[in-house]
Amino acid sequence: MKPYEKPKFFEQIGRTMLARLLERYQPEFAADNVVVPKTTLEDPEYYAALSRLSARKPGFPENFVEALYSIEALSNAEGKSRLLRAVELAGLQIERIQTATFADIAVQVLLADPALFAQKHDETRIAAMSTFEYHGCIEAVDRRLTFAAPTAAEVGRIKSDFDTWLGEERDGDERVTEIEAHEIDGEHCFLIRRGDSFLRVPTVEGNGFTVRHLRPARDVVVVYNPERDELRIHAKTVREKKKLRQLFGERLFGNPDHFALRKEFTLQPLRDEGPDVLSVTPGQGIDRIVLVELDVWSDDDFDACVKTTALDLFAYAEANQRDAIPRRGRLMMAGFEVYFTGNPKPRMVYVRDGNKLRLTRHCDAAAVHRWLAAHGFRSPEEPSVNRVTAYNGNTVGNN
Repeated sequence: MKPYEKPKFFEQIGRTMLARLLERYQPEFAADNVVVPKTTLEDPEYYAALSRLSARKPGFPENFVEALYSIEALSNAEGKSRLLRAVELAGLQIERIQTATFADIAVQVLLADPALFAQKHDETRIAAMSTFEYHGCIEAVDRRLTFAAPTAAEVGRIKSDFDTWLGEERDGDERVTEIEAHEIDGEHCFLIRRGDSFLRVPTVEGNGFTVRHLRPARDVVVVYNPERDELRIHAKTVREKKKLRQLFGERLFGNPDHFALRKEFTLQPLRDEGPDVLSVTPGQGIDRIVLVELDVWSDDDFDACVKTTALDLFAYAEANQRDAIPRRGRLMMAGFEVYFTGNPKPRMVYVRDGNKLRLTRHCDAAAVHRWLAAHGFRSPEEPSVNRVTAYNGNTVGNN
């Protein structure tokens, strides 16, 4: 039974919500013979007693620990907004306490509708994935009106196929423990939790030292966009990404090579449009964009990479009467501060020459993709040649 490692978070939940949460899981506490601290204790003693209980064995029941980590993941401004939108759409009634913390809101939704809370938590896990590789098909078709989300049985077959591949790759019990499908902003997102390779981790328990042999869990995310008929994948290895690309092509469209085309990004619009490339369409989720980082490769015998950063690269160049974008060299990476509508704090978006896009937490991916497409950051749709390297005299593609 794993311990809960952030006991200070109890203070964010507060005594009232903690009491409701503990009552919800009381049967599991009783089954494990775990006695919770008395509610008559003063705040410092009460929170200290919970902290001690979380650290010792047997500690909290497993499901209660999972609930605490899920509550913590949604205890922020983005989580509150996501939960309140879901509550409104579902017609749920929760206490709109003016002094409620983020954790108070999360606990209320969990207690009111555990299934809805779990769905919003999964969406948060998907949004937390920052770097994706993009793959499309040679003859892309807008499938928003024709694409049907896979049924539970079809999702089960995807899980089975991936399980089989994992077994063949490692000859062990490494499997997909769950795969869940969600529709978010018109995209079909598949959250896959799988077992990673075994680790031996030194741990200290009390005065003792031991080595735990465990298999950690790892999230994989696959997103299909019907409008652009493309797949984006967040995974760990080249082989895993290739297998997922082929598997989803086979299960969604009956063709493992449906997503065989690498969907490239290009930074050429920075040269072609200059500052105008940062313009946005009102009402589409982005208020303002600022270019703050740029990596340029010399692409010559010197093989130099020059990185430039500023609060605003275009404004800096104009003030110093110089080019913001060098006329020579290959543009490799650009970092943008994106101000999303309703959020005064900018989020970083990194566009790299190739088929990778990195979005930091709480970015509106749909709005970013609309802006990139509008200004030509997506390479032309004709098939591109995959990068090929040689290994023992044989050519090996990177897809």
